[in-house]
Amino acid sequence: MKKIKLTTTALLKPFEYHSIMKETLLSMIDKSYNDNLNVKDDYYGDEIHRLDWSKNLNYDREWIKYIKPRLEEHFTICANDLNYKECEVRGMWYQQYLTNNVHGWHTHGETNFANVYFLDLPDESMKTQFYDITERKIMNEIDVKEGQLLTFPAHILHRSPPNTSDSVKTIISFNCDFYSEF
Repeated sequence: MKKIKLTTTALLKPFEYHSIMKETLLSMIDKSYNDNLNVKDDYYGDEIHRLDWSKNLNYDREWIKYIKPRLEEHFTICANDLNYKECEVRGMWYQQYLTNNVHGWHTHGETNFANVYFLDLPDESMKTQFYDITERKIMNEIDVKEGQLLTFPAHILHRSPPNTSDSVKTIISFNCDFYSEF
């Protein structure tokens, strides 16, 4: 049997409003609702200092009201770049990682694309990694920088590797579906 080569088809674009929104977003997130995640068992080894994933479908959170119109503008352009008619955002949350925090290998179900906006990325070793299930290895990393928004197929295994720095990493994650005219 011939092996299939797994690749990601990712879209990496700068978020145009990053420099003017970053500090306000971080401040709003700092004051917002938060949980933490600490699950260590035979399958998971996740530890995330702050997140609001449990509220991901609540678009009335202040930080979301602040950023969502700009993200919708961004994704109108992305939809056009990918030859789609429109894009629908489906759930949105933030995650903050302290030293040694990690989000293990996972996929996003019931959606076409997953997205990571790198709001605060003090160390590029903390960027999202992808896993090739056929080769059983981490794929070549995408060269992500702070202020960029990474869009990729939601079925691709990905993770946030351990934060090995003393700085806080903050991302905004969300799912979306693109729709075509045909």
